[in-house]
Amino acid sequence: MDIENRLRQILKAEAERMKGTPEMRNRILSSISYKGEQKRMKKRLIAGVAAAAIMIPTAGFAGYSYLSDGIFGSQENFVAQGGTKAEYQHVEEKLAQAKRVLNSKEYKEMEALLKEAAGYHAKMAGPDGTLDASRLSEEEKQRYNQLEKELAPYSAKIMAAEESPVDTLTLEESQKLLTFPVRKPTYVPEGYVLRTEVGAVSKDTKERKPVINIYYEKGEEGLGILQQELEDPDDIHLFGTYSNIKEYTLEGFQALYGEKDKRNANGLSLIVPAKGKQSAYHIHVSGPLPKAELEKVALSIVQQ
Repeated sequence: MDIENRLRQILKAEAERMKGTPEMRNRILSSISYKGEQKRMKKRLIAGVAAAAIMIPTAGFAGYSYLSDGIFGSQENFVAQGGTKAEYQHVEEKLAQAKRVLNSKEYKEMEALLKEAAGYHAKMAGPDGTLDASRLSEEEKQRYNQLEKELAPYSAKIMAAEESPVDTLTLEESQKLLTFPVRKPTYVPEGYVLRTEVGAVSKDTKERKPVINIYYEKGEEGLGILQQELEDPDDIHLFGTYSNIKEYTLEGFQALYGEKDKRNANGLSLIVPAKGKQSAYHIHVSGPLPKAELEKVALSIVQQ
């Protein structure tokens, strides 16, 4: 139930505007991630479980927390596991919207699934909040992955009743809103064909900082590339849940590599530091490729 797949659900309506088959569009969106009004998933993992899994925009609800308490027990529990009071209210707002759309039986079913997902996230969390799927047994991993499928019908119903919270932009439009250079790789493995290039930005955020998604396809395989402005250069993380995560230096750049998420894809994150007026930014490359190939793709973006 990684963040790429959650955003894929959010962007489904936007994807209909893209050219290509529905299957291709779904693969494109499966690699997109973005930063909305919440902090990143790394240190706010419990907040993200409910807020992202429900997949609906925030509206004007405030002042109540009884729905969030039903999942986390209390605001104190939520904060103790890495969340903030503001994020707890954000989750409450999303749950309130879900309660408006779903009937009583559906809401109770969805709530139970979210509780279960929160339990798995707590098991996977390290001291700094990083998720590591290797902390789960094989049986737990299978159940964790199954949760996304079981949540999908509720998400679809909620999405159908709410306006999409995401705008999609061209790379040229996105570049005007970003201070780091938006670039496509000069190297991709043989056989991979460019399918889409798009910027995604939350409609309700004050700072419109798109996340760049560039997607290549080779048969049934996909290679996704994300580029995102980075506020905290020390906040290096992978988009999604990986095993055997290793941090290292790649030709002078801080890097993080993880193996085999549930889509059988490896992931590589690269931090490009700020330079002059250019902001620091984060490149994430994921696909069913060996580490060396992911590194070549990432380096071909920054070494231009």
